[in-house]
Amino acid sequence: MSTAVPTAEFASLVFGPGGVSVDDRAEAFHEASSLYPDVAPHRLQTMVELARNPALQATVARASYARDHLPAVDLPVQTLGQARFRDVLAARGSRRPSGAQPVPLDMLATVAATAYRAGDARRPVPSGGALYPLELYVLAVAVEGLDAGAYHYHPYRHRLHRLRALERSDVRTSLVDGELGDRLAALLVITGMFWRSRFKYGLRGYRFALLEAGHVMQNAVLAAAALRLPAVPLGGFYDRELDRLVGADSVNEASLYALALGGRA
Repeated sequence: MSTAVPTAEFASLVFGPGGVSVDDRAEAFHEASSLYPDVAPHRLQTMVELARNPALQATVARASYARDHLPAVDLPVQTLGQARFRDVLAARGSRRPSGAQPVPLDMLATVAATAYRAGDARRPVPSGGALYPLELYVLAVAVEGLDAGAYHYHPYRHRLHRLRALERSDVRTSLVDGELGDRLAALLVITGMFWRSRFKYGLRGYRFALLEAGHVMQNAVLAAAALRLPAVPLGGFYDRELDRLVGADSVNEASLYALALGGRA
């Protein structure tokens, strides 16, 4: 005779004894960004305008910040080696760095390029409308050949533009797990420039940005696995603090995902 084991009543754990609110924000956003046959057609006018306007096409085809006025570091050529894909998939896992061992610059360059580098105007990830609404930043605290600081990754020129000086304590206080901030060598930050998708897809564009961030992160963690670099994807960060470090305004651009990178395993 089996005895039923009760499971947790998750709604009360998340929302309290009152349960889910009738105006729950997550449900409201999901509904607002849903598509229906009688809602989607008004977006077609934007798509028609994009197809007719060469200036708009040129703009969306080069979707990235250009910060050529800032000091820059040209990155080494990416070198993933000859690892088999099935072996890389098997090796992929969240591995915390055992200490603040420096990351070689060529490995950091390979992770960034594999994640989101532009080649022939295309990136190595699916993107709604090929609009590429994301930006990559590196918070470097222990990278060989790179001064500690916050950098923006230029996907077309494969270089890092230096934004500001940085202390390890800055990274530590931006993470929920501060101990990880004491151990990592660099933090790769993915931000969303939501207007790049929303001008065409409306609220649905926000969903597309989140999906794309997942694709970029998977590329990054697979590259780290191929290089045997400890890597931990992070959603546990204080949004405003991390936005401040990379220079995002938290409205038009905001941090979506981060990857802690350590030294060699």
